[in-house]
Amino acid sequence: MEAAAARGEPAAAVEAVAAAEHGLVGTLVPAGAPPTGWRARARPLLRPAGYYLVSRAVVIVAAFVYAGFNPTLDPVPTMGSIFDGRWYLLIAQHGYPHRLFNEGDGSRWAFFPAFPTAVRGLAEVTGLSLPDAAVVAAFVFGLTSAVAIWLAVREVFGAKLADGAVLLLVFCPTAYVLSLGYTEGLFLTAAAGCLFALARRWWITAALCACVAGLSRNAGIVVILAVLVTAVPVAWRERAARPAVAAVVAPLGLASFMAYGWAMVGTPLAFLSSEKFWHGQHFVWFRTPIEALVDAVHGGPAASTFVPDALAGGALVVGLLGLWWLDQMTKARTGPSPGTTGVAVRAIPFSWWVYTIGALVVAYSAYFTDSIPRYAMAAFPLFVAFAWKLPARLHWAAAAVMACLQCALVVAVLTVALHPVAVPIVP
Repeated sequence: MEAAAARGEPAAAVEAVAAAEHGLVGTLVPAGAPPTGWRARARPLLRPAGYYLVSRAVVIVAAFVYAGFNPTLDPVPTMGSIFDGRWYLLIAQHGYPHRLFNEGDGSRWAFFPAFPTAVRGLAEVTGLSLPDAAVVAAFVFGLTSAVAIWLAVREVFGAKLADGAVLLLVFCPTAYVLSLGYTEGLFLTAAAGCLFALARRWWITAALCACVAGLSRNAGIVVILAVLVTAVPVAWRERAARPAVAAVVAPLGLASFMAYGWAMVGTPLAFLSSEKFWHGQHFVWFRTPIEALVDAVHGGPAASTFVPDALAGGALVVGLLGLWWLDQMTKARTGPSPGTTGVAVRAIPFSWWVYTIGALVVAYSAYFTDSIPRYAMAAFPLFVAFAWKLPARLHWAAAAVMACLQCALVVAVLTVALHPVAVPIVP
């Protein structure tokens, strides 16, 4: 856009270039015309919201159909309290303990406070039970995450790729966690909101999103880094106050939780120290998926750990492939690549690289192999690369296949509620 203006091209042409870059062709208004109103501005958001609602409808139908064959199963409270959801509900009901100890193969201190706080607040306001409130909160945060991701991707890559990325994300197999009492939806909302705000140079908004991410899960550190690597150079180069303030504010969410842990149990790293109560779990610096892939290939389908090993190894392969395609997108930014969506893309901001690689490093450093596939979903820019590489006509076909896998995982989650020995089948 700046280059067109520098060449002396008409303002209308410059505006058209900007609109084309953002997938907004057809929405331009004459210079000086009043805004078209919030309805017109919000209308494009109906697409990602619709994709998300369809994906959740599929999951809910699968859950209730399965529950129809098991009269003792109540799917909604089960989805709000199973696995990590149990710990979030304990925090929502009782807060954190005053010491680090084994609370039954785990500890509340391993989980961050933002989501259980939201659940407790929702339960207080609506009168819902805590498990039901967890499901409702997860549903709402899943919706906001779809919209936030669409806005962030549209800001850099345009509306077409934003549509494709959100469609593939909400239907990907591990997106079943958006229907559980988990923190994925809240974290993705904060992370995508931060990257969107950075693209717009809304410094304080980006910093506040980073605060929420830092209070949601340990991967919040990479959202904070995305703010710092963007805001600090601008503050230094332009001697600007707002990016400097953003750099100071962004870490405060994580820092406040660390300070609280220090005051309560004597260590600012309580969320890491408490992991030892899960069979000696600890941070392993992205070794787990590599070892899992080797074990899956060596042991074959007959091995007892083949399913979680194969899924963790698959998450590694998909993540590396996605990073490669993101790099290819950068090299192809001057025009469409043959066999892709036909959308020309712009250079990927450095903050996106920091966030994506950092999110994958955190995901791949998990101790348990069955956690890695859903942790890797936090690296949502990878779905932009998949949407770019996959022909647009195949997006819905891919979504349909993945929806079947997602429903299978939801059934597996509910099966675990009935038969806890089935835990290894759920990533």
